[in-house]
Amino acid sequence: MSIIPMTPDNSGPIRAGSPAPLVLANPTVCTSLLGVKVGRAEADTTTVALAAIRDIINGALRREEETGELRGMMRRRAPALRATLQLPEDAPEDALIEFITRYIRSVPGCLRLVRAVSRHQGFFAYAAPFLHMAEDYFLRPPREVPDDEGLGALLDEAFLAHRLLEEVNDHHVRHLQRPLLPVDMTEANIIVHHLLGDAFATRLEELVQFTARQLLDREHLWAQARTAPGTTPLALVSSARIINGPAQQVRLKLAS
Repeated sequence: MSIIPMTPDNSGPIRAGSPAPLVLANPTVCTSLLGVKVGRAEADTTTVALAAIRDIINGALRREEETGELRGMMRRRAPALRATLQLPEDAPEDALIEFITRYIRSVPGCLRLVRAVSRHQGFFAYAAPFLHMAEDYFLRPPREVPDDEGLGALLDEAFLAHRLLEEVNDHHVRHLQRPLLPVDMTEANIIVHHLLGDAFATRLEELVQFTARQLLDREHLWAQARTAPGTTPLALVSSARIINGPAQQVRLKLAS
C-alpha cells in the first residue's frame, strides 16, 4: 500500500495463486445479497479466473494472519483515520481489517454478477472488456506494483477493480439511465480512498479513469448497449450492506 508509479498498460506476468484456500467470508456476497441466480454454464465460464483470484486473496489473508502487518499499520493509523471515518472505540484495527477483507473478497462475486447479468440481458460482448480488465488488476498487476502478495497490495488492486466497475456504472446511468451493476460501491470506495492515502489513491483513480475512457468513449459501444434487451432495473444495494455486514462498524463521517 505504498505510493508507487502506475502505468496504464496493466502489463506483467500472471501472479501465481496460493494453495489450500482459507475461507473467511462468503465469496459470492454480491450475487447472494441481490438474489441473482448464476447457472452452471455461467459458473463454468468464470471458474478459472475467479478461482485464481480467490487463491490470491486467500494467500494474502493467510499471510496477514501470520504477520499482522496490515493490522499493525491500521492500529497506528486509526487515530488519524477518525477524522474522516466512524470507527469503534475499542480495537478499531479489527474493524478495519474486517472491512478490508470483505471489500477485497467481494470482488470475485461482483465480477461474477456482472458476467451473469450481462449474459442474461444480451450484452456480454460489451461488458467483457471491463471484466477482463478488472480481473487483470489481480492476475496481471502492473510491473511497478510490488508483488509481495500482502493484503495491503491486494487492497490497491481491489480498489482498482471496484472503481472501474463504479466508473462503468456511472457511464451507464448517464447514457442509458440504468446501472450495469445494481450495487452502489460509492461509500466503500471513498473509505478505501482514505485508507490508501489521498496521494496514492488519486494516482489509482487517474489510472482507472484513463482505462475507462479508452473503453467507454466509443459511441458504437453505447449503440450496442442501447439495443440490448431491456429489463426491470434492480434496486441498488448499498456497499454498507455488502462490505460492512449488519454491524456496519466502519462508515464515512458526515461533514458537519
